[in-house]
Amino acid sequence: MPWLDPPGVLSFKWDINNSTVVLTLALLGFLLQWSGALALGATSATSHVVLGQFKTCVIVVGGYLLFNSDPGFVSLCGAVAALGGTSVYTSLSLKETNHQSSSKQLPTQISLPKSKTSENGSEGSTVTSTSNVV
Repeated sequence: MPWLDPPGVLSFKWDINNSTVVLTLALLGFLLQWSGALALGATSATSHVVLGQFKTCVIVVGGYLLFNSDPGFVSLCGAVAALGGTSVYTSLSLKETNHQSSSKQLPTQISLPKSKTSENGSEGSTVTSTSNVV
């Protein structure tokens, strides 16, 4: 990086405050990527992409509202439309998931483990268990 990005990392003023900020941002970036990987593992690829676009739109709209940045009228309209679309997508996905889970529920039956005597088929053998309770 020092050769590709003049003046480079070597000429940066590395004190305790700057190092702390850089390490904190690196940790937050790692956690962001990790949360994306966890979301991809728990949901579909489409949901992962929608979540990524949602985060980008929140950053654009948040920058406009909190820091008075001006991304442009078209960008703001697109971000708001995308936020609305992701909200509708999420709502429909949750309704579909709830509908599928309620229609596939079967009555649950509690099954007890079989005893050793019934597994062997011989009624003459008895398994005795002693336990000491302290």
